[in-house]
Parts: sequence; C-alpha cells; structure tokens
Amino acid sequence: MTTPYLPSRWLISAADVSDDPDIFPFLIGQSFLQLKTPMWSTKVDTAVSGVERRRALWSYPIWKFKVGYDMLRDAPATPEVQKLWTFFNAHAGQFQAFLYYDRTDNAVSGQSIGTGDGSTTTFQLVRTMTYGGITFTEPVRAVSGTPMVTVAGTPTTAFTIGALGQITFTSAPAGGAAIAWSGNFFFLCRFGQDELDTSALMSGLWNGNGLAFQTVKS
Repeated sequence: MTTPYLPSRWLISAADVSDDPDIFPFLIGQSFLQLKTPMWSTKVDTAVSGVERRRALWSYPIWKFKVGYDMLRDAPATPEVQKLWTFFNAHAGQFQAFLYYDRTDNAVSGQSIGTGDGSTTTFQLVRTMTYGGITFTEPVRAVSGTPMVTVAGTPTTAFTIGALGQITFTSAPAGGAAIAWSGNFFFLCRFGQDELDTSALMSGLWNGNGLAFQTVKS
C-alpha cells in the first residue's frame, strides 16, 4: 500500500460535514468529547548540578481527542455501527488522515494571516487562541465552506486554496496591507490505533469504549 495519507479534498461545503467520506462521522449515540488535550515535545538536558537546559522541538502542538459512544444502533434503517466500521477501515486505522469537525472549536473571525509586501502571494491560514494578554497561533490545515478573505479590510475572491490551508492570491497584496480571514475549519487527524473496539449490549445496540485520534503535522 502506498502512503496517500491526506484527505482528497480541502475545500468542503458546510452541507457535507455530517456525511462526507473525508470527515469523521458524528453519530446520534456519540457522547460529549471525552478528551481534548494539546501535546508538546520538549528536549530537556539536566546537568550534574541539576541545572536544566530546555529546547522546544515543535512550534505548535499535536491535539489528542477521544470520543465515546453511549449507544450505537445496528439496524438497516440506522446503520451507525456499520458507518463507523466502514470509516475506520477505509482509513486503514492509523494509516490515512481524515478531517475532524470539533463542534466547540471550529471558527475564526477577522483572523490575521499576515501583511502584504508587494511580492508575496501565498499565505498560511492560521487561528489564534487568546486569553487575557496571552495569545497562541497555529496553522489551519483545512476549511469548511468558502472562507471570507480581506486585504486592507476589503473582501476579495481573487485567491485559490491549496493543500494544507495555504491561500494564493492572483496578485500580491500591496505592501503594508493587512490580510485576514473568517470562516470555519477542521483538524487534520489520524486514528491512534489500528483496531476498533465495540461491545455488544443487545441485539442491534452497541457501545464504544472510546475512539482516540490525534492531529497530524504536515
């Protein structure tokens, strides 16, 4: 098997979110998100004296998720178990990436992505998390629907969206022009295991012990 680990499409309409082969399915029996945590990688060297030297190996974290299911139905009219198995197997467990739409964290408004210099045409979509005077920015790898992009405060459609959330303008924004975007986004993820554990409750009803996945750096 080759390694086409990325979803096939990057610009996905909002109507596709609930039933798209590239997007993790939201099923009726899904409980609240059981886990969402950022994970960093830090190199720590400790001298004999106990003094530490620390070096951050990543510029942004990997997000780890886990969802659980109170109940999954397995009937011709409600084939939720079949849908989950099909999605998991189609992505070959950990092998192929997919898009996850976090219903509590999926949108930006007026998000700055850079300033024009008169020659640069390609910019990475990002999102910024803010609390008080603290901010943190990380890349956005896929969007839902068509984002609204502004240059110096004026909306424009003279751009294309490429792989991994980069936008390329038809012509370079003028020097000093602020560039921003608004819209919805996905997390680019892969499963954290190669087996899918479900347990039968009774005929036609199942529960899931929790399905883990994490974002992919690209």
